[in-house]
Amino acid sequence: MTIDGSMINQGLIGMQRSQAEILRSAEQIAAVVTAPAETPLGTSGLVEPLLNLQIQQSVFDSSARVVQVADQMLGRLVDIKA
Repeated sequence: MTIDGSMINQGLIGMQRSQAEILRSAEQIAAVVTAPAETPLGTSGLVEPLLNLQIQQSVFDSSARVVQVADQMLGRLVDIKA
């Protein structure tokens, strides 16, 4: 991968995918929590979305770090060229 827009784009794609997964997990959690009173609220319905939420937060943070590092590297290259 080159140090240009493609590195930044890959980081942004990772952030967007993680954001979509975080939203999906949040919706699943909300569905369990807001279920009618007659519906049993087993914790098993919360485990997977909560785990996915934690995993996606790490993926999002890592992708954001890729964007930050690529930006820093591009800045250094511009400084060297100038």
